[in-house]
Amino acid sequence: MDNKKYFHALQILEDNCTGCTACVRVCPTEAIRVRDRKAHIDPNRCVDCGECIFACQFHAIIPRSDPLDLIHNFKYKVAIISTSYFGQFTEDISYEVAKQALYELGFDDVQEEAMVTEFMVKVIQNYIRANRDKRPIISSNCPTVVRLIQLKYPSLLPNLFHLEAPMSILTRYLREKIQEEKGLKEDDIGIFLIVPCAAHVTAVHQPEGAYKHLQDGAFSIGMIYGKVREHIKNLQNNPPQIATYPKGLTWALSGVQAELVDCEDIRALSVNGVENVMEILSRVEDHYLDQYDYIVMRSCTNGCVGGCFNVENPFVAMSRIKKMIKEGENGEVDIHELEELYDEGEFDVAPLTPRPIMELDTDIKAAIRKMKQLNEILTSLPGLNCSACGSPSCYALAEDIVLGKATIEDCVVLLKRHSKEDEQDPQQK
Repeated sequence: MDNKKYFHALQILEDNCTGCTACVRVCPTEAIRVRDRKAHIDPNRCVDCGECIFACQFHAIIPRSDPLDLIHNFKYKVAIISTSYFGQFTEDISYEVAKQALYELGFDDVQEEAMVTEFMVKVIQNYIRANRDKRPIISSNCPTVVRLIQLKYPSLLPNLFHLEAPMSILTRYLREKIQEEKGLKEDDIGIFLIVPCAAHVTAVHQPEGAYKHLQDGAFSIGMIYGKVREHIKNLQNNPPQIATYPKGLTWALSGVQAELVDCEDIRALSVNGVENVMEILSRVEDHYLDQYDYIVMRSCTNGCVGGCFNVENPFVAMSRIKKMIKEGENGEVDIHELEELYDEGEFDVAPLTPRPIMELDTDIKAAIRKMKQLNEILTSLPGLNCSACGSPSCYALAEDIVLGKATIEDCVVLLKRHSKEDEQDPQQK
């Protein structure tokens, strides 16, 4: 197994953890265990989906992003905003005001993911047509889905869309453009993403398939939302004249990317929610969905508007974004230079590698011996998958016992059963 230490944008506050195991039961990769009444995350298994954050009622698992002060390490600061950002504000706050407020935080330039989404649709269609031997192509815009495939569905790695995501493409383009226009060195320019979920923070600090780190940090929409609110009132009194790109905001909504890519010779499917994503990936592995050319997968419910960093209900945020798309006028985007970079292969990514997590041992003989031991232990466990032991299932507990991470005494059901038997024995005698 790769011994690389993985960065994750999730943090456990032990003082808040009650050991209730709610997080253990929802983790799609069985990355969480509760031992000694405290939750622990296995960094090799975690995909930063954020399901544990939503499940924890005690705020013991929290997302983390970079501090805003980080921007002051650079001469020229750029913010790139996720499309879901604009759905977080009430309808009396205009698209323009919400965008202008970011300048008030100290950024020299503010750009939107929405600027390049139309360009991306053409790029995706070209990629699908050029790779007819791979079906279906799976979108790589959701970092959780990419990591999920690395961990649990490695045979599907060749099916991933192997080009940078929109915000990374914009970063690559802006850094070169600003260097030329401002006469700055590469290290003088700080480019930061404002993102809806923990997985995007992880992707910035530990990019998969990237040839180098593109961004200098990532801020949560929730944190930025609290800070820009201080400037909103003044800006509403003096509405700014600023270019916006409402048509590109569709990227935040589940299903729309697939609708845009779908055409006469391309059939596309859209899936959201981590359980649905895993079911579809299993069916893709079994070749039940080869009739589709492209599948868009988002681990969050309703797409990026459902990310754990957002502050607004995803359905309300969706409604607001749809209103902006309907009423707004799109600013002009010159994609000439983007097309040149694309033709030069500047947006290509390196082939992704699997992250095996299910190995009992790297030595095949030892692995077979441990599997036999695991099956023997499994037959003695109750099979209730109750998680009371702190492992997500009886199979996971058996695996933990074989790997020396738990003991049979951790099974609460067996412990109670043995206690009753011990109490009854003296009477029988």
